[in-house]
Amino acid sequence: MVQGPDAAHHVSDPDALLGLSDEGSSALDEALAAALAHQPGDWILALPRPGRLGPLRGPLPLTRAALEAEAAVLPRAGGAAWIPARVGPAIQWRLVRADRPFPPVSSAEAEHALTEAVRAATGELDRLGMVSGRRPGGEGLELPPSYPARQRASAARAVRLAEACTVGLADESGLLHAHAMEIRARALRTLLNAALDSLEASCAWQAD
Repeated sequence: MVQGPDAAHHVSDPDALLGLSDEGSSALDEALAAALAHQPGDWILALPRPGRLGPLRGPLPLTRAALEAEAAVLPRAGGAAWIPARVGPAIQWRLVRADRPFPPVSSAEAEHALTEAVRAATGELDRLGMVSGRRPGGEGLELPPSYPARQRASAARAVRLAEACTVGLADESGLLHAHAMEIRARALRTLLNAALDSLEASCAWQAD
């Protein structure tokens, strides 16, 4: 489920955080087994952007690596964070030491904020006289069945909206003047941030 359509996933552990081989990359199954043995608690997703680090608390090497990759997966208790990098059709994960992250907001809270952001963005675009363009394909993210149904639905919705915003920000066709372009881009960026925040919260296992 982690690998999906990618050709392969490999994991490097340069600081021996999980005791993996220091002579190269380890297979994903081996690395996941080591992670579960060393860090059996819950995990969270971070999708950091400049000015919005989400749950990341540091240290600095982790923050820099996660910002560059725009993603990190880390234990709720801290330890070895996983930083992804695409290499052709494959993914190379690098393990980086992570401080205990800030607790994520609840999925329900993030979902509510996203709904409000959708309403605000729709209002801005309506005032500009913008019409909806082509929707990106796909059905969003499918979380494992062990997640609550509401979080699974929230994650799928967040991914669809994030993809739509990304497509919209790259498409400036039909805009008549610079002011309209600025308003539209600001509305889409705000909505994109809310969608990514909701995705972070939906993917985190909510503590009882």
